[in-house]
Amino acid sequence: MNEMKLDIPEVEQIPQFMKILDDLSVGNNVYLGGSTGTGKTTLGEKTAYSLKGRLENDDKEMPFVTLNCSQWTSPIDIKGGQTMEGYREGALIEAWRDGKILILDEMPKLDANTAGLLNDALAKSAKEDAIIFNGQNKPIKKHKDFGCIGTGNVIGKGLNSNYIGNNKQDGSLWNRFSGCIYHIGYNEELERSIIYSVVFGICLAIRKAILNYEGRSSDDDNSEDVMTLRTMLNLERIYELEMKRETGIKDEFGKSHQNVPGGKTLRDSLESYFMAMNFEKAEFIKDKVNLEGFYNSYKGSVMKKEFIKEFKRRIG
Repeated sequence: MNEMKLDIPEVEQIPQFMKILDDLSVGNNVYLGGSTGTGKTTLGEKTAYSLKGRLENDDKEMPFVTLNCSQWTSPIDIKGGQTMEGYREGALIEAWRDGKILILDEMPKLDANTAGLLNDALAKSAKEDAIIFNGQNKPIKKHKDFGCIGTGNVIGKGLNSNYIGNNKQDGSLWNRFSGCIYHIGYNEELERSIIYSVVFGICLAIRKAILNYEGRSSDDDNSEDVMTLRTMLNLERIYELEMKRETGIKDEFGKSHQNVPGGKTLRDSLESYFMAMNFEKAEFIKDKVNLEGFYNSYKGSVMKKEFIKEFKRRIG
């Protein structure tokens, strides 16, 4: 393996990061499970860069191969095979041959029989010079830097009523990840470190209100409605655009943003978020967090000054 490089700003806020790197460095397959939007796939990508001793997004060939898993994933997608355009190599073979991290994104969505094609390779992840066969039945020797990270919304063989697209997987597949399974849930320390404080504050209040309504504990991320890091980032991008327009501050490219009649606002984004929720539940949560009061205050003079200060810090 290359010397690890931890040029990841959020690394100190991700308690599993070094453990995942250690697993991969000794040839263990890693599985990251948890609710949608909690950053499992992104975490897999970040660990791939660090493991290869690379800077994130360094404009070189990516150190990972992602297989977007579903019931339609075919043997060709995994091991390669003939297509209308000719032979195409599979994601597993590319990662195995070239020493990349194979990211099995949403792994439990694979058809269980198709997923069985992974068993031989994942049983040999730690074996030096191991051989598997591609779609042309040619022997392919394992690169010393091959690794595998699976992600999904469920952990183990069980199913989840909130994520109905998953398939029950064979115990032989899960055994390939035994002892290297991590739950990736809400991470308030990480969220607080990368999200504008005003957006983080209202999102955290909404999350707590959802859990309160559903009678769940504060660290339970298996709720029917979720407020995840991905949602926060979606809201934050609109908030930043709106506040650039409101304050007239120049962006990192020296460009000013003028107010646009009918342009999207943070309020629009939050109302859109609540549209996907049961009406009675949404009204309870809006009242619980005093959302109308938030709408009336987040663009006040004090908040504008706070935005300018934070934005300048971010762009250096």
